[in-house]
Amino acid sequence: MWEVKHNFPAFRAKQNCKRFFPSAPILFPQTSFSLPLTLFDAGQCAFCPSVGKRTNSSLRPCAPLRQARPRRGLGHMLPPNCSVAHSYAAEVSTASLLLLECSLGTLGNAVALWTFFFRLKVWKPYAVYLFNLVLADLLLAACLPFHAAFYLRQKTWGLGRASCQGMLFLRSLCRGAGVAFLTAVALDRYLRVVHSQLKVNLLSAQAAWGISVLVWLMTAALTHQSVFLSEAECPSSEPRTESSFSLIWQEALSFLQFILAFGLILFCSAGLIRTLQKRLRDPHKQPKLQRAQALVAMVGVLFTLCFLPSFLARILLAIFRGALSCGVLSSMVHAADVTGSLTYLQGVLNPVVYCFSNPAFRRSYRKLFYTLTLRARKQEAEAPGCELRDSYS
Repeated sequence: MWEVKHNFPAFRAKQNCKRFFPSAPILFPQTSFSLPLTLFDAGQCAFCPSVGKRTNSSLRPCAPLRQARPRRGLGHMLPPNCSVAHSYAAEVSTASLLLLECSLGTLGNAVALWTFFFRLKVWKPYAVYLFNLVLADLLLAACLPFHAAFYLRQKTWGLGRASCQGMLFLRSLCRGAGVAFLTAVALDRYLRVVHSQLKVNLLSAQAAWGISVLVWLMTAALTHQSVFLSEAECPSSEPRTESSFSLIWQEALSFLQFILAFGLILFCSAGLIRTLQKRLRDPHKQPKLQRAQALVAMVGVLFTLCFLPSFLARILLAIFRGALSCGVLSSMVHAADVTGSLTYLQGVLNPVVYCFSNPAFRRSYRKLFYTLTLRARKQEAEAPGCELRDSYS
């Protein structure tokens, strides 16, 4: 430790520091005020922090203070001394949306899984892709309660590093696999209608199962970087000034997944519409081809609704992160959280794709709807104060 000489004019030094940097805190031991002072290896030296001006004292002079500049990663530049404030409304809204998506997605995909096992008689390649899509949606729905708890705890993770890594890996794996199988369904419909003469349309269900296994393995290989996240990165409530390879890889992978899948789906939709207009004189009298067109169009609408808002919000946040004020940055981070929760809406809307693909799914969901509405009517009829006999008198 160092000691200030007894003849050191503390009050004058304090005034000099305040003159150079009014808000600079300083510390003079054995005096009446205790504020932090920057010290150097010279031994006995006093400095005004963040300015580099030596105080008027009998201590030895020091070199000007050099501030450490934060490392700037790809799209992770923050304004100095900027901390993203918590928004109760944004966090509760995001958590509520995640829990709603979890409940509706679990119900809809459970009915679809039951239909696959007990109602679907013929398994074609598109049915195999849809079955894997159902599995991915159910596993993704299992992660959403933990993700909602993360937002309800003011964006803190309290279950340890291993559980966080497992949850992030499973979430990235299932979301990536869901995008891949949705794209596979659209591509299968496109090839069977537009290029029906190709040999790829002769694929059996066993070959489709092999393709599905390859999709799962490739998705796991691309998302394995989430396992190597450190505890500080898993997950954080604020944008970081430093970017690891795992974080940059996750961002790049999510962008590539959206761009490639969305581009393929738009290409398939345009090709289907153009082909149907050329081949059919009256397309309204061709229900199968019309259903194929509606299926691909529904996949495109689903992608636009679920993934486009989050994609645009993250792009804008990455571009303008270093040039915005703290207030605007906080608003953009909260907007990215809310739009990011919309990506899980895919698991809720995927049953609409199933209904367009096979009439068996429409019958199953119609039966579920009638069962729920009939039960609600019975509960209303049997409510206290309502006698069934009175309605017949």
